[in-house]
Amino acid sequence: MTQRISGLKDEEADVLGREIIDSCTHLLGRAANSTRILAKHSPYVSRWFLGFVAALRQPDLGASTEPRLRSLATIKTSMINECEYCTSHTSLYGEALGLTKAELEEMKGDAWKTSPSFSERDKAAIAWSEAMTLNTAKQDAALWADMKLLFSESEIVEISMCCGLFNLLNRFNDSLWVDLEPEDFNRRQGRAIAGVSIEDLEAYAGRFSGVGDASRRQAAE
Repeated sequence: MTQRISGLKDEEADVLGREIIDSCTHLLGRAANSTRILAKHSPYVSRWFLGFVAALRQPDLGASTEPRLRSLATIKTSMINECEYCTSHTSLYGEALGLTKAELEEMKGDAWKTSPSFSERDKAAIAWSEAMTLNTAKQDAALWADMKLLFSESEIVEISMCCGLFNLLNRFNDSLWVDLEPEDFNRRQGRAIAGVSIEDLEAYAGRFSGVGDASRRQAAE
């Protein structure tokens, strides 16, 4: 398959596009094809969306839940939806956070349910993400009781947001046939785990007005 909608190339980027690509590289380790589609066709949405993704997924950029738990949620969601693009991205990022290939293999089916590699909290986060993706969470009283027992309400919200985010991204990337980048490129996600701070994210958002003004002036010339 060939990607249905083109993404922004470096040489095509205006002021706003360059800001999105550079900030994505800094905050998420690289500018993926899905980001480049948004940057080209909906840049003003793209820059807000990038900040949201970074705050929700990366360590110490806003979310307080353990990064491993949030990562498990994104991986299982993508696996359930059979989104090759997002499963590859989330699995490689999970490895950068410390997940093993054996753990990822167990998550492909039901082996995680009895595996000693996963804690009780790990298993609950995976089960909740699976149920949310299959839309059974709303009626699963037993699973909800487990979530309330094992997590704070803030943790439940963030795990649920990770699942919801990747249900959106799975459908977006699959429907637009977004091309999967090379593995070595996507392993660059690991570069953004350490050394990126909440101050970096706030500084990125603080540049929106100036960058937007410059982009509009450039377009009007």
